[in-house]
Amino acid sequence: MSEQEELMDNLLNLDLEIIYTVRDLHKENWNSDSLKAQVEDLLKIRDEMVVKLMSFNGDDHSCDCGDEHNHDESNSSK
Repeated sequence: MSEQEELMDNLLNLDLEIIYTVRDLHKENWNSDSLKAQVEDLLKIRDEMVVKLMSFNGDDHSCDCGDEHNHDESNSSK
């Protein structure tokens, strides 16, 4: 498995952990500071992983899905 594939797999697992933690937080009626902090930490880790994953593509943010993904804010009203 390439480093990029491993990172994508880890990202998927992290997403699942975020979902489970948010569900636990919901069960606690959003009153658990420790679960809130855990979600915040997991989201920071996820953001770092996404940045690293995007670095594999350099400045090319295309995903070959056929859609144009324009990250320029001036054109975000499409």
